[in-house]
Amino acid sequence: MSAWRTRQQGVALVIGMIMLVLLTLMVISAINSGSIGLRIAANVQSQDEARAAAQQAIEQFVSSYANFYPTPTAKPATNYNINNDSTNPYYYSVAVSTPVCKRASKQIPPKSTACATGAKAGLYCWDTLWEIVATSTDTKSGVSQVVTQGVSITFPPAFNAAALGC
Repeated sequence: MSAWRTRQQGVALVIGMIMLVLLTLMVISAINSGSIGLRIAANVQSQDEARAAAQQAIEQFVSSYANFYPTPTAKPATNYNINNDSTNPYYYSVAVSTPVCKRASKQIPPKSTACATGAKAGLYCWDTLWEIVATSTDTKSGVSQVVTQGVSITFPPAFNAAALGC
């Protein structure tokens, strides 16, 4: 029995060391998985914020009739403070390209009283369809999103669809 004991000395230490190494590898793997997941979530958040900034720029752009007629114009890159924090702002640079008129048609039948009044005299309002593209870039990480949106705008009879290539 004494010979068996001498052969077994140190086996517990070796098994304990193997278990510690395996446990350490599992912990390192879990930490790596967590940090990768955190980076993925941060990238998705940056993309969502960039998309929201582009959408905000499009909504502001659409609200101005002058951006479409008589000459469609682009809006140069503007910084949008996405977190509305004046002490520690986080900016996205957003540029809106020149809107493209996709289609224009006379409004028959008229959809408003003003258009109906003109239609009686043979002057029709115009229903137009425009494509607007905004590109938003995160000024810190460089994440970029492009948002394309269609918008319908009604113009008065003076609108010249042919001049815009509609």
